[in-house]
Amino acid sequence: MGASEQPPERAAASARGATAGWRGESGMSLVEVLVALIVLVVGLLAVFDGLSSAQRGTTAAERSAVLAQAGEQALQAIEALPYAAIADNSAPAQTSTTDPADPTYFLSACGSATCYQWDASSAASAEPLAIDPTNGLVDPGPTSGVVAAPNSTGCTSTTTATCRITYSIDRFVTDATDSVCAQAGVTCSSTTSYKRVIVAVRNTGGGPPLNPVYLSTFVSTKIGGTANPLTASTTTCLDGTTPVACEH
Repeated sequence: MGASEQPPERAAASARGATAGWRGESGMSLVEVLVALIVLVVGLLAVFDGLSSAQRGTTAAERSAVLAQAGEQALQAIEALPYAAIADNSAPAQTSTTDPADPTYFLSACGSATCYQWDASSAASAEPLAIDPTNGLVDPGPTSGVVAAPNSTGCTSTTTATCRITYSIDRFVTDATDSVCAQAGVTCSSTTSYKRVIVAVRNTGGGPPLNPVYLSTFVSTKIGGTANPLTASTTTCLDGTTPVACEH
């Protein structure tokens, strides 16, 4: 056996070791590739879910803004009416007694009248509806409204396939009383201090927001009565340094 030769056993072991080394340096195994793919897929799904959630939130915010704008317009239209005309021209119909997301859920009988609970958290807030079939010009609804999708045609309140947003508006007018009216110098009716107008706008196209957008205001024929310093007989104005009767 020459000086450079190795025994067969040693040569075989060296060959196996070299082969093992080659295998160790040859790259990722199939299991490692599968694990990497699973991690990648999970990460992509998380990113996709985050983007979807952000889109849903943006859509809900857009709808809420549209509902609030529609409610504000409805409220302003009622405020522009003469005081005697600010009343429901018919009794609102209750369409649900089990769904608090339905604005008519808060209608109830109160003696011989119909009341509306304007504060969802307090049954004590129920007030009798102001209903006047003769002079009332407020349509209790619900009336439908739509917003067309960009570049779409044919979106109407009865054909909504191409509409981006659909909604309904309910309007309630109640007779409200206020303990402030019991103060000396304040002139209010003995039965009605003012009228409360509540407008509820509900998304009817599915998806959020699931609860209606509520807006309300007060209207009155008298503001402050004799306690109003602008109309009180005891109020004077200055002409230079001389007190004089105010002109207004």
